Amino acid sequence: MSASRSMQAGLSQSLQQKLTLAPVLQQSLEILMKSSVELETYLLECLESNPLLEVVPPAAKPDAKDPADTTSRELADGEGDNRWELMYVSSSRDTDYSFELQQADVPSVPDSLHEQINQQPMADNFRAIAHALVDTLDEDGYCRADLSAMAEDLDVNSHLLTEVLEQVVQELEPAGIGARDLAECLLLQLGDAKGDQIARRLLLHFADDIALPDTVLASKLDCPVQSVTDAKNALKRLDPFPGHSISPMNVYVTPDLIFRADEEDVISVELAGKGLRVKMGEQWKGHAWEGKDKEFMGHAEREAVRLIQAIEEREHSLIRIGHCLAQRQKTFLTSGMLALQPLTMQEVAQELSLHESTVSRAVQGKYAQTPIGLIELKRFFSAGLPVLGGGMISVYRVRQRVKSLIESELPGKPLSDQVIAERLVAEGIDVARRTVAKYREQLGLPSSSQRRHAERMQNQ
Repeated sequence: MSASRSMQAGLSQSLQQKLTLAPVLQQSLEILMKSSVELETYLLECLESNPLLEVVPPAAKPDAKDPADTTSRELADGEGDNRWELMYVSSSRDTDYSFELQQADVPSVPDSLHEQINQQPMADNFRAIAHALVDTLDEDGYCRADLSAMAEDLDVNSHLLTEVLEQVVQELEPAGIGARDLAECLLLQLGDAKGDQIARRLLLHFADDIALPDTVLASKLDCPVQSVTDAKNALKRLDPFPGHSISPMNVYVTPDLIFRADEEDVISVELAGKGLRVKMGEQWKGHAWEGKDKEFMGHAEREAVRLIQAIEEREHSLIRIGHCLAQRQKTFLTSGMLALQPLTMQEVAQELSLHESTVSRAVQGKYAQTPIGLIELKRFFSAGLPVLGGGMISVYRVRQRVKSLIESELPGKPLSDQVIAERLVAEGIDVARRTVAKYREQLGLPSSSQRRHAERMQNQ
């Protein structure tokens, strides 16, 4: 058979599904994802390319029609937060929220920590281990590495590794650096003052009850109510993310939302609304374009209308999400990180009749000014585990319970992951053994067999 006969021409049909987003939706999603700083840069580009757009002067900003004003309620500013000033921006009762922070010639977190290690006298092996530990810190400044595995990689004793972490790395500045979890991070920042001692007792023994009324906690702590109030305020001033305080990544941080709390802890939400705003030029409204200008200016007008609509949709989505977060995480906003409740983006999306991806885009890379400082919106979300009898408990609190059980185990009798899981179930927390193992590894704690072996080596 010849080659010409073996080749045949024909037609075939195939059915394929392809999703194509309309330009209007694409632009809307793009603007929704932008932070305040990114949006301002984008608007400046639009002003240069679109002759129909102009800047809204600050004095000309409408009052009744502005989404930031119509959807918010005015309340008094909350207490200032000294530790958060190190992170991003000063925030106090007497200031008018100066949101932008510029950092110039600021060393990175690792560079600063490595420099501090080199300047301190210590044994060479301690110095080498300290440098290695600094390299494992995450962007929040936490040491969440598996210390047992790291000890094997460095061919050193795990106890020595822990000793260097606690005696060298955790003594570096900023305070709280090198912590293995939030509670330890906050404890490292507390001093010996009386108010700090009450705060320390709250963290160590009543972390799960920190959102309770001060009168109830005062009874549990056997101290005056004012002492509990002072201790809570002290905890709010601490920095839960010390790795951010000297990070060069946050050159400009401008919040999109403001959460305010009044004297009765009623939370209100509003858009920051201090950035660049644009509008259609009044002089071009109703203008009839002709000739070559008609097509160009018609396209520019459609682009301008779409842009303004997308910005309005962004603001509307943000304020709705903000109100939902204020309601669901009220104790977090008034009591701090330890009172964070389990909350997922899917739950917020369902409550607001939005798609989960919309919520994810809306909170991505954005910040909120709150009574406890300037924080990322993603910090409002925390996974949870079901509690027997109904309800949920945050993963953070379960991890802390796993840690406390391991730290309180009897000498020579380490608790296995299965035993810990059974104890948690007995306490009403529905958790599996493999989940306990995962949380233990996230805390950097060795397995029961490794703990037993380490104790035997130490007693030899």
